[in-house]
Amino acid sequence: MRNAVTVGVVVLVEGYLFWRYRRLGAEFHFWLHALFGGAIGVAAATGWALVRRQRPRAVWGAGFAGHVYSAFPDALFLTVGILHYLWMDVFAFHIAIHFIPAPLVTMLAVLALSLVAWLLASWQRPAAAVTALSLAIGVTTVGLLVAPGLPTTVEQLREAPQIALFCPLRGIDVASR
Repeated sequence: MRNAVTVGVVVLVEGYLFWRYRRLGAEFHFWLHALFGGAIGVAAATGWALVRRQRPRAVWGAGFAGHVYSAFPDALFLTVGILHYLWMDVFAFHIAIHFIPAPLVTMLAVLALSLVAWLLASWQRPAAAVTALSLAIGVTTVGLLVAPGLPTTVEQLREAPQIALFCPLRGIDVASR
């Protein structure tokens, strides 16, 4: 019953989040942070289970928690109008992952590797699970290393459509600040 409630809450909240992003024309951002955040949550839960030498629990809650963590800067932006700054990369590389090559495909691969690790840990194959987690970390690291530099000026920000959004609270263009 507990898993059913968790799944229900996750589906409702994720549906609401997708609706909010969609209203802003920002589905790309929803998927990017959902995929990478979910991967982080699943990887963390899997790693924790491996350390404790136990089977990992269901992935719903961990994946959701990772998505919330990854999208926290967006929540700040949507609720109180706090613009995106480079320090927000502490939230799952919130800015930097926009600039990796093929970000959605790359993050889908990272999530898939994290889910494979979870499955392998569930089957009590710890060495294979650690390998899959290492591959997920490696793909993310390579993507971040080959990404071009982050924008540091207003002019560069205006040229970066990956992160330039319209601020719904104040009606200002983020790139104009």
